[in-house]
Amino acid sequence: MATEKMELVNINGRLDDLDKAIGAILKSKSFHIEEGFSHSATGYRQLSEKNPYTTLLKRFTVLATGLGTDTQGGDEDKCTLVTPEEFESLYAKISENYDRLDTKRAELDKDIALRSEASLQTSHLKGLNEDISRLFTLEYTSVRFGRLPSDNAKKLKYFERHFFFFPFDDDGAYTYGMYLCPKSEKEETDEIFKTLFFERTRIPDFVKGSALKAYSDLQSEIAEDKKDLELTESQIHELMEKYRSELVHACAKLKYLKGAYALRKQAGVLKDKFLIKGFIPAKNRKELEQAFGGLTEIELTFLPADCDSWLTPPTVLKNSFLTRPFRMLVGMYGLPVYGGFDPTGLVAVTYSIMFGIMFGDLGQGFLVWLLGLFLGRKNKDLGGMMTRCGFFSMVFGTLYGSVFGIEDMLDPMYESIGISQLPVRAFESTNFILFTAVGIGIFLIVLSMMINIVTSFKRKDIESAVFGCNGICGLIFYASIIFAVVATVMLDMKVMSAPFVIFLIVIPLICIFCRVPFTLAVKYKKWKLSEHDDNMTFGGFFVENFFEMFEFLLSYVSNTMSFLRVGGFVMSHAGMMLVVMTLMDGMSKVGQPIVFVIGNLFVMAMEGMIVAIQIIRLEFYEIFSRFYVSGGKEYIPVTPELVNED
Repeated sequence: MATEKMELVNINGRLDDLDKAIGAILKSKSFHIEEGFSHSATGYRQLSEKNPYTTLLKRFTVLATGLGTDTQGGDEDKCTLVTPEEFESLYAKISENYDRLDTKRAELDKDIALRSEASLQTSHLKGLNEDISRLFTLEYTSVRFGRLPSDNAKKLKYFERHFFFFPFDDDGAYTYGMYLCPKSEKEETDEIFKTLFFERTRIPDFVKGSALKAYSDLQSEIAEDKKDLELTESQIHELMEKYRSELVHACAKLKYLKGAYALRKQAGVLKDKFLIKGFIPAKNRKELEQAFGGLTEIELTFLPADCDSWLTPPTVLKNSFLTRPFRMLVGMYGLPVYGGFDPTGLVAVTYSIMFGIMFGDLGQGFLVWLLGLFLGRKNKDLGGMMTRCGFFSMVFGTLYGSVFGIEDMLDPMYESIGISQLPVRAFESTNFILFTAVGIGIFLIVLSMMINIVTSFKRKDIESAVFGCNGICGLIFYASIIFAVVATVMLDMKVMSAPFVIFLIVIPLICIFCRVPFTLAVKYKKWKLSEHDDNMTFGGFFVENFFEMFEFLLSYVSNTMSFLRVGGFVMSHAGMMLVVMTLMDGMSKVGQPIVFVIGNLFVMAMEGMIVAIQIIRLEFYEIFSRFYVSGGKEYIPVTPELVNED
């Protein structure tokens, strides 16, 4: 269960050929690029250039939006333009016509809005037969048009002032009209009407004639403007249809060129030479060589992934079709370091089996399987996990004889093949279920310790492999204690002899307690209590390791007992379905199917979610914590879309 083998690739060439190299990298679709100017290549510097395609892409995007064209779905291969000058020429050709039409459209929109507002105001002034524009030219009189609340209009008769108010319309809430006053009384009159909540309406200068005539003229002008606007929109649509394909493909090409140009910053430059560093999966070596085929002036150098101490190889999980969906759970905990142990296969097997044990029901498992097929169309990993968990739920549901909570539905089938009674019944085999759950936990903990021993030796971590609580000494101690408990309590065997206790319990405990000095003695042939603290006293060493030993011993017990939840959920599932069946028996014949369906759906939703979470906890805390080394770097093949340009 190792990770994918990677190779470090150095790409060298003349600076003039840098764009060709970047094009080949993007074509390969498998190159994880690293910064080549700041590592072992002393003297290399980063290019500092302004991307000429950034502004062009923004301008083309704005133009496409204005024309009402979606820029998604373009194909850069169908655009023959390359240089910024060629794109500028295309932009000028399209925008020249568009800018003229867009300006006209904006003017018509503004004119229609102004005339519509003026038309609305004049509609409330019908009955005013004087030329509206002439009223604003009076030498000694000020005129105000507007509205005020109808209740306040009645109060005007109580004011003894030099003004006249002429109402023209009343909609029940407001009275529309105008008031006239001498210009010398304008400020005082305005204050009076302000206290009455008068809302002034400003009539535009282009409103001429009586209110009725002005309203009619405005309606005619609005209709004319709308015809012109419709014609302009039609011309813009024709322009869009004419250049749609060319524009969309140009936007796609600009996105590609912008991203490709931004990748130049990832190259190291020394005089007229460039260097690009990156990683590829070893299996993709031929594809990269083919992408650079014909570029004889560019040199590719393939090296072991770990040969450059400045660079950390990315991690690629190597999984089969059956286990691949569970990489999602591994990613939640953190990717393994390059060359480390990939636990995806272990998670796939243990998670699926434990889910089946804890959620064993043939009917409900079938529904989980169907739901997984449906969700797999949108999320392959989630759907794949559900189909596999649903399958094992059906398998163990068959062993339990449970179909939608009905415990005896499969009895006739088993009787037909000579099985009179199933070996596992939730409420009849309680001890068997709980002991089996603990046995599963013991097996998985031992397996985790063995994995830790192997992977620690690969990392040359002597402390973790030999003297750690999950190393050889920890495995001997844990296995001996389990064997002693089982043999003494269940098999009535006396195995706790002096040699057994000394060699299999006491000595491993001493090794775990003194793991640091023992490890230093093996590595450096020198006895030290601490590798990092030369002033560590024996008293400090004893206190520190005493509490750590207490924590280790407690974790052995708690981690083992934690697997009791596997058996507990077997009985919990059966108990919840028993409640559903009891409720169903108390209902009428009409209500029984409803209770049956709702009860099963409730149990599936609630318990299915809880079981899924509890198994994740078991995987992370009881299994992963014993051997897993996370902190791996994600493998991201470079594409123009993934380039993050500042």
